[in-house]
Amino acid sequence: MKHKPEKVREAFQLKANLGDREIRMIRANAMGVSLYEYEKTLRAIGRDDF
Repeated sequence: MKHKPEKVREAFQLKANLGDREIRMIRANAMGVSLYEYEKTLRAIGRDDF
């Protein structure tokens, strides 16, 4: 899936909107994990506000 350059730039900022599924997908891909695994990791560290 090709993402817009603006979304990619936004995804790697510290205050990125984790409520945006596309941003979570970009971050998960950068980590080399599935979206499910990334969201599971976020919940494990207490960031389940998405």
